[in-house]
Amino acid sequence: MTDVKLHDRPLVFNTEQTQQLDRCLLHLADQTGAPLVMLSDVSGRLVLYRGRLPSAQSVGLAALAAGSFAAGLEIGNFLGLPKSFQQQLLEGPVASLYTLAVGPELLLILAFTHKTTLGMIRLFAQQAHQELLTLASAAALAREATAHCEVQLEEGFDEALKSQLDDLFANDEFSLG
Repeated sequence: MTDVKLHDRPLVFNTEQTQQLDRCLLHLADQTGAPLVMLSDVSGRLVLYRGRLPSAQSVGLAALAAGSFAAGLEIGNFLGLPKSFQQQLLEGPVASLYTLAVGPELLLILAFTHKTTLGMIRLFAQQAHQELLTLASAAALAREATAHCEVQLEEGFDEALKSQLDDLFANDEFSLG
């Protein structure tokens, strides 16, 4: 990975990848009966969601879940167990929230009721994880290629601009008066 920080250049999925993400989340929701399945990045930016929650609330939930997950990772670091907590479960009397890291940049978040067992959630989330990880890896490679092209452009731009300005002002036809 380049020196670009993850939060400075979030993953961007093309139309086909977005459709595949959507199908994956929809399939996961169907398999688990989860009323809400979402994908966010680790900074809390909502990537995509499927479920019965208004868009504004989904954005807020993605940010809160990412913050909670980051806190769990920091607890692991504090205990001398870096990157050891890759999944998180928040249990409630009516519903629970399961979060699973998808590579270093994404989080898969499922809200589910007690009609579905935790084992089913984990099993189907792991299956979806593989597909999501493949799509995230492809998007990360595309981002790296784009960043590499931008760096090459930036490196040559200043010299090209200087040369153009030198040529412009060296031209006898150009005068200010």
